[in-house]
Amino acid sequence: MIVYFVRHGESQASAQDIFQKDDDPLSEKGKKQVKILAERLKQPSIGNIYSSPLLRAKESAEIVSKRLGKPFEIWEELVETRNPSEIMGKPMVDAEVRIIRKLIKENYHKGSWIYSDEETFEELKVRGERVLENLLKGNQEENVLCISHAGIIKMILALIIFGDSLTAQMYWDFKYHLTLDYAGVVVCRYSESRGWWLTSWNNTGHF
Repeated sequence: MIVYFVRHGESQASAQDIFQKDDDPLSEKGKKQVKILAERLKQPSIGNIYSSPLLRAKESAEIVSKRLGKPFEIWEELVETRNPSEIMGKPMVDAEVRIIRKLIKENYHKGSWIYSDEETFEELKVRGERVLENLLKGNQEENVLCISHAGIIKMILALIIFGDSLTAQMYWDFKYHLTLDYAGVVVCRYSESRGWWLTSWNNTGHF
């Protein structure tokens, strides 16, 4: 099985360096990015298409689905990592946002520490494990496309690479030293003899 993990196109909020909310739509640039991406995805024979329920991912999935002539399914597990509600919709340079992000960075290694209502490392790890488990149910003979977000995609990749040894600090270092561009493609393979492995990271050659 080959799985194509794709980050959604640029959203209107991200274009303005604002922390994205669930209902932030794609920007015009984001729509163009996904249309180009859809042409690139015509090459492999895609079986199932799964999408995060958040608007920017769902709009991306609609564009790809229409171009490939295949329906897509909403998969709640592919939703983005939940940030504290206090920073949602605010500029990244906002003073309060900077304080909150600094506190999260300083305490993230604890695994279950939270500032308010964000998703913890432990919760995100369980969700990433469920994605990998569910992908193996009925998909092993197909190429699968998952349209999602940077945080959860990086968690899935960290689990593929580090497995049960993954810690909160390892994940923090992993995600902050890897870039995943809008409409970037991550390719993973699975076989019964070898398990999961990564074959391509942040492929943006279609642009």
